[in-house]
Amino acid sequence: MDRFFVGAEDWNEDRALLGREESHHCLRVMRKRTADKVEIFDGAGRWGRGVIADESDGLVAVMVEEEGRDRRASPGIGLAVAIPKGKMMELVVQKAVELGVDQIQPLVTEHTVVRLEDESGAGKREKWQRVALEACKQCGRNFVPEVRAVASLEKVLGDRGGRAGLLASLRDDAVSLKKVLGGLPAELEGVDLLIGPEGDFSAAETESAVAGGFQLVSFGPLVLRVETAVMYGLSALGYELR
Repeated sequence: MDRFFVGAEDWNEDRALLGREESHHCLRVMRKRTADKVEIFDGAGRWGRGVIADESDGLVAVMVEEEGRDRRASPGIGLAVAIPKGKMMELVVQKAVELGVDQIQPLVTEHTVVRLEDESGAGKREKWQRVALEACKQCGRNFVPEVRAVASLEKVLGDRGGRAGLLASLRDDAVSLKKVLGGLPAELEGVDLLIGPEGDFSAAETESAVAGGFQLVSFGPLVLRVETAVMYGLSALGYELR
């Protein structure tokens, strides 16, 4: 069943109104019509199934026949990742959503090649957030992870709460990911996975991360591309923790 996003403010009991962009996608791209069955979600856990009741002024109204609310997966899994070159960050966001992260933190590091027009990367962030939404629509997730404003590693280290931290590292003293995951406590608020650029974090950044509570983990002897490391690490975390 095709899925569409509805803002919580546009969902009134058993009737929901798709926004203009989602309505366009529903009517013009997916070719839906009145009485067609669809699924909707609000990005915060609420979902519903029903039929298209009417199309007025290019907006789609859905009559909800069944609905529910999902609970967030626990423990939470966060991803902090150095922005890769080209459009590869879009792939990173898409796959991270499919693999169950609850937040995505794009990073600019000393070895990051990408340079943004403004420090917060507002334009890029908006695009990446749309990618996250589309990934949720495709894979069936009812929680849309937040893509945070681009930040430095220093800021991220000071804003983590009580979550455990794992840093994928090429250093010789990094411990195997399998061993580290096997030693995590049973009760865990969340885990943040930190993935650097292909040139790795600088020595100073690595030391700062360790001082900030991150443990160095090894993904094996091969040097992985950023997007490969993300998928490898998140797959292992999801398997072990959920």
